[in-house]
Parts: sequence; C-alpha cells; structure tokens
Amino acid sequence: MKRAAPPLLLLAGLLSSCQDREARAENARLAARVTALEAQVRALAARSDTGAIVSQAAAQNCANDLARFLETTRQDGGRYPAIQLVTLPDSCMDLRVNWHTLKPNAYAFDVTDLGGHTLARQSGP
Repeated sequence: MKRAAPPLLLLAGLLSSCQDREARAENARLAARVTALEAQVRALAARSDTGAIVSQAAAQNCANDLARFLETTRQDGGRYPAIQLVTLPDSCMDLRVNWHTLKPNAYAFDVTDLGGHTLARQSGP
C-alpha cells in the first residue's frame, strides 16, 4: 500500500518550484542587464578619445539627474512639471537639453554637446 505524501510536503514543494521559477526569471533579467552593461564598457574601452568618453559620461550624468528631478516632481505632485518649472541640474552645465516631449504623464529628451552631437537620451515612463 502506497502512503500519500502529507499535504504540507506537497505545498512546500509547490511553493519552492514557484520561487525557483521566479528566481530563474530574475536571474535571467539580471544576466541580460549585466551583459548590456559589459557591452557598454567594452564599447567605451574601445574608444581611444578619452575626451569623448568624459563628455558622454557627463551627458549621461546630466540625463540621470534631470530624470531624477522629473520623477521626484511627479511623485510629489502626481505629474511631470511644465517646461517653465524645470530647473536644469548643475550637471547639465555646458550641455544642451533638447525636449522631445514634456507632458503631465511623459517626458523624453536628448542631451547634446554644444556642437549638437547627441550624447545621452532619457524618457519616461
């Protein structure tokens, strides 16, 4: 006569299989992100012009700071600010921000150098 597994053991097995699937999915997302970041690092390392690398890093820093300001404003007020209420962060000094969209529910912009070369992009949500 076979003995049935206790219900708690079955439940524990089901829960652990769900957690394993979720963990595998999260690991896959993280692995994809690491791969993308490694590709960016390789691309930057392959460039010989350190000035261009510094300019691109500065532009990305500007884009991140501006996006952080926009998201904080949205969290506090429920919407993104109007263009006349946007104060560019200090990190955007010597760079240009070109707005593609700035609506109460969305934004998109490019950061360019003074020569007009796009160095970073940001959008949300």
